[in-house]
Amino acid sequence: MTMPKSIRALALLATGLCLLAGPGQAADIKIKALIPAKLINEAFSPLSVAKYLGYFTEEGLDVNLIAVGGSNEVALAVSTGAGDIGLASPGQALVGMQSPGALDLEYFYEANYRSIWSVTVKPDSPIRSIKDLKGKRIGMAAMGSAAATFGKALAAEAGLDPVRDISFIAVGSGAQAVGALNLNAVDALIFSTQETNKFEANGFKIRYLDTGEGFASLPDVGLVTRREVLADNPKMLTGFARAVAKGYVFSVANPAAAVKISWKLFPESEPKNVSPEEALKGGIMVNTKRMEIWDSPKTKGVYGLFIDADWKRLVDFMKTNGILKEELPLDRIFTNALIPEINKFDREKVRKQARDFDLVTMK
Repeated sequence: MTMPKSIRALALLATGLCLLAGPGQAADIKIKALIPAKLINEAFSPLSVAKYLGYFTEEGLDVNLIAVGGSNEVALAVSTGAGDIGLASPGQALVGMQSPGALDLEYFYEANYRSIWSVTVKPDSPIRSIKDLKGKRIGMAAMGSAAATFGKALAAEAGLDPVRDISFIAVGSGAQAVGALNLNAVDALIFSTQETNKFEANGFKIRYLDTGEGFASLPDVGLVTRREVLADNPKMLTGFARAVAKGYVFSVANPAAAVKISWKLFPESEPKNVSPEEALKGGIMVNTKRMEIWDSPKTKGVYGLFIDADWKRLVDFMKTNGILKEELPLDRIFTNALIPEINKFDREKVRKQARDFDLVTMK
């Protein structure tokens, strides 16, 4: 398999970071954490907060958050060793797990308990349902996005041929994507809700197609790594996920601070075409909507816990609609082995830190 240029670049970056550390220098464990986005924005605040406030450092970790085009690219990069941990939607990752040795990955912390994928059209579009997408062009952020995997599954569920009846086109993100829709370069968009929420926060008009509660309630993004890393370094993975869980608790307790921290670390994700007040208002909306699916009543307060029944529904959905060719055992997909240790931290201490956080310090 030929390694994409973006993943080769990550491998070179890893080598460079090791050389910069120099011989004999004591250092935290260096981790390349891959994020499925062109820009790391406020929807990923648990990771940004964990880095900015030193939660990763407390676990002995030196984490580099790296934006990668999409979840499929994240899965491939982690499987080849170009990344240590990835945040990824379980599209191509599960497909790759079907072939022994192809993508030797396993999820170890669930982040999103509902599907992140939305299909949108122009408000005045004649397209009213997924079935109406027959013969249409669907725009997505990048060809490495898991959007195509789930878009094909949705098409198949609606009775369409996912190969012949629809086509996918990479249209970029943000204003570029909405521009492609408004200029009729594509007929619909399939993007994660973090992106569609940002469309709306920036004043773009879109209309959502109903994907059905069955699809909307499927589990989605989680932390994934190579199975050998799980076996050899569970302490590192536990520390990473614990720091992220703290970042989630902080984000829920103080969304404004979570947004500002995200923009402090990744200033390119802060909107520049509106007033600071409007930008923050939109950022809080994007952040809070994403944080709503970072937990579920089904977990009974246990962060990152995988729910067997939900993942069985996901596997069945993907198999029924032709994405998976064979049954995939749940213990091949994820493990809850690290979850008890991940949850061992003082949540109230983190909430107090969030309440006491002074936004003035962000200036």
